Amino acid sequence: MRIVLLAGGDSPEREISLRSGDCVEAALAERHHTVARYDPANGLPPVPVLAGADAVFLALHGGTGEDGTLQRQLEAAGIFHYTGSTPAASAMAMRKDLAKAAVRAAGVPVATGGVLLPGEQLIFRYPMALKPVCGGSSVGLRLVHSAGEMPAGPFEIPMLYEELLTGREYSVGLLGGGALPVVEICPKSGTFDYHSKYTAGETDEICPARIPREKTAKLQQVALQAAKALELRDFARVDFREDAHGTPHFLEANTLPGMTEGSLLPKEALAAGIPFAELCETVARLAAARHRK
Repeated sequence: MRIVLLAGGDSPEREISLRSGDCVEAALAERHHTVARYDPANGLPPVPVLAGADAVFLALHGGTGEDGTLQRQLEAAGIFHYTGSTPAASAMAMRKDLAKAAVRAAGVPVATGGVLLPGEQLIFRYPMALKPVCGGSSVGLRLVHSAGEMPAGPFEIPMLYEELLTGREYSVGLLGGGALPVVEICPKSGTFDYHSKYTAGETDEICPARIPREKTAKLQQVALQAAKALELRDFARVDFREDAHGTPHFLEANTLPGMTEGSLLPKEALAAGIPFAELCETVARLAAARHRK
């Protein structure tokens, strides 16, 4: 295939996107595909270049690369054979409050909480989790156990607040309409924040998770339930955390998950017998199928 790869961008997750781009580019070349790489921070490639590719592989994370903005730009130019979800699904998944409302309506448990707008004062019970309404890679995540831990001054962006769940944390990768093996996330600091995600040795990621088969099936089932509610496609990752009774609660969905060989989705694919290069090729072929249509 001839593949246009977009990586970089100008979001706070640019560094991770560049790393994903490096890995995806090498993997696709290993499978003997022709890859032309561009950084959207410098502008999109010309429409004839995009249209002439068999697939446009989005290795972007956060910001306008994942929130539906880029996807709308591509579709406005007649480009529909890009990897990942549609503009509407991407926008909903990026807005954590909207995503939670959608999956709650589909019967998936979510933590109690709400949205704090800039300038508002938060009145909620402790402990709680605070994170930007839009964004990924746990950028800006704060765990607040008492009033003394609350940041001073009002927030400048909308923040999602919710009860702090204390159970085990899991992630379920999705590929082509099916669920991959479950991974259990065990950060040594107790918080799966940006540092724990991207610093070697800071988090144990156990895949397949050492849980009963019935529990694996349940997590996969609720992940597919959430994905259907959000209308996700191609590949994605859905994160959960249990409450004190062991019930998994939806945390968020990632429509363009990390694609380094150490990222969670590739680890889950490998546990299912899908090597990284084959995973990248599979994702590209899902988009290429839309081009042929």
